[in-house]
Amino acid sequence: MSPRPSLPASTHRRPVGRVGLAAAFTALAMVSGLTACGGGSDDSNEGAAPVDDVAGSDGQSDGSDDSAGTADDATDTGDGSTDGSTGASDEVLGTVTVDGVAYEITTLRNCDPLDEGPIERELELQGLGDAEGERVQIDVYVQRIGGNPFDDVSWSGPEGVFGNPADARVEISADGTSVTGSATLDDAMTQTETIDVEFDLAVPADTISCR
Repeated sequence: MSPRPSLPASTHRRPVGRVGLAAAFTALAMVSGLTACGGGSDDSNEGAAPVDDVAGSDGQSDGSDDSAGTADDATDTGDGSTDGSTGASDEVLGTVTVDGVAYEITTLRNCDPLDEGPIERELELQGLGDAEGERVQIDVYVQRIGGNPFDDVSWSGPEGVFGNPADARVEISADGTSVTGSATLDDAMTQTETIDVEFDLAVPADTISCR
């Protein structure tokens, strides 16, 4: 009997068996499982506070406490006294009446009298006050110029700045503790308006340097 001819190798086909299908399904299942695990790890982080938020809340809390303390310290103002002044800020030491309007003087400065050339001053008094938030000031000089009496008064307030009196009348009390007087003052800017000023002021015992 003649031998059976053999077929070419290329004509042989390996059937796909159950083992091959099982391996494919197993690989697919592993890929799906990995995907599922990745999603689960994302879910496990839900609900946790972000790191920046946690650090920020602690930092802001400490910072706000410190700033509050600084603000409290900054608003602590001393005893309310003024530099080079005599008298408390709420103590009335005299009055000035300008065209019928009275102003309270709460600070007085008895300046070292100027004695220079032809000017010889016996009294150089500055009175300060407040008129609804606006500073008022009166200056009273008892002096001689060239040997002749030449008392002087000036005023600064809501009415403006006035001075150059032609009829200043100033009198110091016998004990030197007060000064009274009156004057008609010219507008320092235009010299076309005038005001009538009357005053009654205490004179501090000690003098200070005002220049």
